[in-house]
Amino acid sequence: MTSNVAKQSDHALSILNIHYGFLNSIADKMGDSSDILSDENMELLVSLAANTDFERTALIEADGTAYYDNGAIKNVAQRKYFLEAMKGQATLSDPLDSSIDQETRVILCVPVRCNDRIIGALGGSYNVTALSQMLFNDIFDDAGYSLIVTKEGEIIAYDGEPSYHKITYGDNFFDFYKDRTLLSKNSLVNVKKDFSAGNDGLIKIRTDSNKKSDQYIAYTRLGMNNWMICYVIPVSDAQNSYSFIKSYEGIFMSVFCILVLLLVFYIIHNNRIRNEELRHDAQTDGLTGVLNKRTTEALINEILEQRPHEKGTFIILDVDKFKEVNDHYGHAVGDIVLSTLGQTLRNYFRENDIIGRIGGDEFVIYMCKTERQRWIFSFPKAG
Repeated sequence: MTSNVAKQSDHALSILNIHYGFLNSIADKMGDSSDILSDENMELLVSLAANTDFERTALIEADGTAYYDNGAIKNVAQRKYFLEAMKGQATLSDPLDSSIDQETRVILCVPVRCNDRIIGALGGSYNVTALSQMLFNDIFDDAGYSLIVTKEGEIIAYDGEPSYHKITYGDNFFDFYKDRTLLSKNSLVNVKKDFSAGNDGLIKIRTDSNKKSDQYIAYTRLGMNNWMICYVIPVSDAQNSYSFIKSYEGIFMSVFCILVLLLVFYIIHNNRIRNEELRHDAQTDGLTGVLNKRTTEALINEILEQRPHEKGTFIILDVDKFKEVNDHYGHAVGDIVLSTLGQTLRNYFRENDIIGRIGGDEFVIYMCKTERQRWIFSFPKAG
């Protein structure tokens, strides 16, 4: 039984490591921005909560100010998980009472790095019920139940039925079993010593006067936070042939990893498209569809600085009698004139030419690499 519980421990740890890997992937993406609270990072934070099993996510600045996906803000500077993440560790908290939604949660937290410097932390949390489902669903047979317990005996995760087993989250493992009869050589004191040292063990215990209540409790170290994983099973069921780990565990893990990667790519792809749209809107004149004044100046200056010896042509263009059009026909018609002119310029000039609107009816065009002057002067005059 002890070796089977060790397999359970490895499985639970591998599930947690997958979630750490997912958080680290998002944290790496967030670290591409020198501003940890950039709009893109905050959108990633909300997407992370909306598209994963995390019930709450938080992006934490270096001073401990945490910004949650639901808009809440609090300081977590003294929390152990934050302090460990700022030291470069991936950390998992003991159960904490959340002041954000008054639920008992465990928090996975990883550092956010920018140019090899830790600028903050990214956290995702589960309530204790979700943690149990994540670690135990489809893993164990129905005959017994599993617990994750601190070395002091506090139950963190539990996949049994509280009303039947009369034990649940927040209970103390040692307090629950102190009045039971141990049928093995081990005493509860020795079990406590095993928990403190992280040792494996197996005990047989009788929960009431009836022999049918005899149970085996196998335990081993989880390998994280000094937690122990225990499996409790009736002796009668343990004597039958059973398998704790489903044969499709490897397939499940592979599929889960692929889904995680696809989700990461989906979030990054959507954010890249949105960023391109925002960048285009910020650079474009909304009425004419050509570049706005600021972007036009920046692009022309960049070409002149980087390629000072390259031949180019600079054209300044305005609309004759545009004020009369506005005064006589109204601004709506004037806007149509400008919009049509913008479309005409974009159709006529080359894709790499810089076309910008710098004033009301004033436009500039910078034509790159214009060695052939005949082409330049072929631009038709407006009648």
